[in-house]
Amino acid sequence: MSDRLHEIMGQIGILHNQLLENKKIKNANEVLEFIKDYDMDIQKHYLNLLLQHYFQQNDLKNLKELLLVGAKFDIRFEDVKEAFLNIKDEIENVIEFMQDAVVFIKEKINENDLIDIYNYYRNNIQLQESLNSSLEIIKRNRYVCVYCFHNLNKDYGKFFLNEDLLESLKRGLPYLLK
Repeated sequence: MSDRLHEIMGQIGILHNQLLENKKIKNANEVLEFIKDYDMDIQKHYLNLLLQHYFQQNDLKNLKELLLVGAKFDIRFEDVKEAFLNIKDEIENVIEFMQDAVVFIKEKINENDLIDIYNYYRNNIQLQESLNSSLEIIKRNRYVCVYCFHNLNKDYGKFFLNEDLLESLKRGLPYLLK
């Protein structure tokens, strides 16, 4: 790694800790004001990492603010799990807002992430109605479908399996099911 990249990573760590301590991290506009004097490459890298943080925290308001200034990140399924575990009410959430990105995540699914989502849903009966729309979005991901197809002997396998998507995959992308 280049020295500059190490420097950027170090400054981002310090910056993030400062924003956590002074609680400015709870407001994207305050973060933008706080970092305006930092080098542009540090700002860019930090805002992209902060976008991931806001997604994982299910902080839709701040996520939208960072998207407006051009921040971006590659959503991983672990990020989706964290966001799902932070749904606490019926208000629109980050999974619904970024549903296309969630549906099209292309990565190997980690069993523990599915188990965590499954358990959160099952153990929070009062939230299930609020969780259903996000759960349906997750079920539309082809890699979740494939993983569950191979794990039908597990409770979560049956729970997450999208039969319509499975039939579509059998016709159009059968190699994914091998």
